[in-house]
Order: sequence, then structure tokens, then C-alpha cells
Amino acid sequence: MICSDSLKPNFKRVMEKANDILVSSIVIDTFPFSIKKVIKEKTNIACRSYLKAGMYGIDINAFGSQDAIYQDLEGKGVIFYNEEISSKERQRFSLNHEFGHIQLKHDLDDKNNYAIYEIEANFFAAQMLMPEQIINELIKRGKDITVENLMSWFKVSKMAAQKRLDTLRKIDFSHRSYNERIIDESIVLKYQTFIDSIAPKKVDYYDPYLEEELQHERDLWY
Repeated sequence: MICSDSLKPNFKRVMEKANDILVSSIVIDTFPFSIKKVIKEKTNIACRSYLKAGMYGIDINAFGSQDAIYQDLEGKGVIFYNEEISSKERQRFSLNHEFGHIQLKHDLDDKNNYAIYEIEANFFAAQMLMPEQIINELIKRGKDITVENLMSWFKVSKMAAQKRLDTLRKIDFSHRSYNERIIDESIVLKYQTFIDSIAPKKVDYYDPYLEEELQHERDLWY
């Protein structure tokens, strides 16, 4: 599929959109979270299984995806997802992917740029499921970022974890604006309990009596 030469994946825009949801959502407080609840919170779009597609008079054999697909049915948006084939981890990624298309206002009928939209939706899903700000904080606390660890911490599939490793550092966190840094810090603060459950932050305990003894020892050096 040929993509327009004028359009490339806008990772910064995708990151901003996902970050806004991560900060503002009331229903997301840890990982993994219910993407169905987030979609309900942020949109009027319904989530229905492929098995229920018949209620809408839709032939699931006509779907171009085995995992999930967004359909506009006479002004009513519905995300259909395959609950029979996909694992829970794969379902969450697929639903986040479709949610990304919606949030980024992708025109999925634009065949020239469809491949670009797919990359952006995948990046959106990865940021939602495994926020880079949280990963950066875990790195600071000495944790190794591996496929196995991402799968264990965020309850994602092996494929999603590998894709996340492949897309890390698409954003340069060393050159963030003031507002971007505020958002980054807000994400780390909001999900502090989750981060601490993986890598408890060491707290230096101040003992005034011990400090008095140490000062006495220092005085004796002179």
C-alpha cells in the first residue's frame, strides 16, 4: 500500500492525545485497565462482540480484521471485537488501537494514508497500555525493560511488549517543553502506587540521634 509522501507518523501528536486521556480519565487508576470503560467515559461509542454483530444485521465475514473494527452505523459508532479468537491481552490492544483511530480522527477510507494511520493507532495503543513516562521512571529505579517484564507488569501480549520496545524513544524526553514536562510528571504522580508496586522508591530516613552521633565523631577528627 502506497502512502502519501506528505504524511508521516506524527508520534508527538499521538503521544499528546494518549497522555491527555491517561491524565484526565477517572476510570484509569492502574494497569491493566478496562478500555471498554474508558471508551464509554470518553465517547458515545459502543463496544460489541463479533457474536452480537448479527443484531445489527452485519455479516462478520465481511470484516477486514480478525481482532476488532470500528463501524459507523447510521451515525452510531460501534467497535466490534472478536472475543472468540483473541486473548484478553490482545483484545485490550485491539480495542485501544481502534480507540486510537477515533481519537486521532483518522479517515480510514483514505487508502493512500491507511498504513500511516495504522502505525499511529499502534503507537497510541502502546502508550495507553504501557506509558513511556512510567517506563522511564522504572528505569530510573533500576528496572530492566524487557519483553518479559512488560508482559508481567502491564499484562500485555508478547507481541505488544515487543512492539513497545521497538517504538520506545520515538519521543525525545530530554527536550520536553515546560507543559510537556508537567504532563509527564502528572502521569508519574497519578500512577505512583502502580510504579511503587513494581519498584518501591527508597526513602532516606533521617534519624536526628544518629546524626548527632555522626557529628560528634566528625568533631573528634579535628
